[in-house]
Amino acid sequence: SKKNPLDYQTKVKFMRKMFPKHARSIVLEKSVKNFLEAAVHMYKKGYKNLVMVAGSDRVKEFQTLLTKYNGIESRHGLFDFNSVKVVSAGERDPDAEGVTGMSASKMRAAASDNDFPKFLMGLPKGVTDNLGKDLFNSVRKGMNLKENRSFAQHVMLNPVSERREDYV
Repeated sequence: SKKNPLDYQTKVKFMRKMFPKHARSIVLEKSVKNFLEAAVHMYKKGYKNLVMVAGSDRVKEFQTLLTKYNGIESRHGLFDFNSVKVVSAGERDPDAEGVTGMSASKMRAAASDNDFPKFLMGLPKGVTDNLGKDLFNSVRKGMNLKENRSFAQHVMLNPVSERREDYV
C-alpha cells in the first residue's frame, strides 16, 4: 500500500473525473493486469497500430518488450500489430521544484506528510479542490493512514505595516 495505494478501479474513477473530455476513452478492463495484457486486449478489440506513452526512463524497456512479443503467442496472449511505438511522456527533472519535478513518490510523500497544498501542486490544472481532497484522502486511506477532514491552508500575508497595527 505504500508503493501503490490506489487500486485499478479507483485510479480509473479519478482519471475519468480529472479528464472528463477523455472519460469515455479511459478503459476499465479488470482482466488486464500489465502492459502486455493491455496490448493483447487492444489487439482483440481490432486495433492495428499500437502507440504507448511511458515515462522517458522506461521507453526503451517497453519498446524492447513490445517489439519482442509482437506476433508471438506467449503466456500473456497474442498481439500482432502492424506497428508498435513507445513514445516519451516528456522529460522530468526529479530535482525541480513545483509541478515540473513532481512524481508519484513525491505525491505519496505529500499525502503521507498530510501536506495537502504540496499534493495539490502535483495534480493537473483544473482539478477542483474537492476532487483533490477526495484523491488525497483515497491515497492516505490506501496507505493505511487516517483521512484528513481539515484542509485549512496557511495563507502567507505580506508584512503588516505599523500604521495598520496602530489602527487595529
